[in-house]
Amino acid sequence: MSPELAVGIKRSLELLLLPPAGPLWLVLLGLWVGRTRAATGRAIAVLGVVLALAFSTQGVGRRLVAPLEREAGPALDEAALRALMARGDAPQAIVILGGGLRSDRHERPHRYRPHPRTTERLLYGAWAARVTGLPVLVSGGVPRGAEVSEAALMKRSLETQLSTRVRWVEDRSLDSADNARASAELLLADKRRRVLLVTHAVHMVRARAAFEKAGLEPVAAPTGFLGTPVHSDWREWLPSADGAAINWLALHEIAGRLWYRLRGLN
Repeated sequence: MSPELAVGIKRSLELLLLPPAGPLWLVLLGLWVGRTRAATGRAIAVLGVVLALAFSTQGVGRRLVAPLEREAGPALDEAALRALMARGDAPQAIVILGGGLRSDRHERPHRYRPHPRTTERLLYGAWAARVTGLPVLVSGGVPRGAEVSEAALMKRSLETQLSTRVRWVEDRSLDSADNARASAELLLADKRRRVLLVTHAVHMVRARAAFEKAGLEPVAAPTGFLGTPVHSDWREWLPSADGAAINWLALHEIAGRLWYRLRGLN
């Protein structure tokens, strides 16, 4: 099986099993079972509805995300970055992982642009590069159906909008494990092993494990925290698009960690 097909199957299964589709399958199952076993079918359908509602609230999503983010370690402020650079084993490069892209044929000046998740990582990575003076590697391949790689878009944004030069462009990867392997090839060839790894806090544990497996020494530089808002109120328990997105990210990460464990990557 080709890597492209394997990634396609994995992502299709995610779409079918994670919310919002997953709970809706339970509702359909309940309706089908209810034709012969009314009470059982009704219970299954109600469970599906409850899960669909729960997994669309920020309250549930943040409580799923928070423990995953805690494992990533704290965000690094300027003092922490300068302390890292003063050590004998200071990082030798910054690696920024792609988080997707968006496209629309009516968009200008470019039809393709980084996904907001990618932009969050770029903003933090550019700031970290200014503080540390470290060279930057961007990593992200060409998503299915796209005409440009995530890494190319990231390089364009960093250099034209954030005044941050990119030294290495890794544009062949299909997933986090690929990010690590392909990035390691570029960095180890330049005798750089210890890297400051920039990705979302919820994704950091899995990404760090992949980079360690590839032979690098990643130092976590998490960003995009979602589980510890400065302010929240009762409305976080109402269904919302933001709530559905946070829950999807949390469950996607949990599924990803299980997949990595099965493959022996962590």
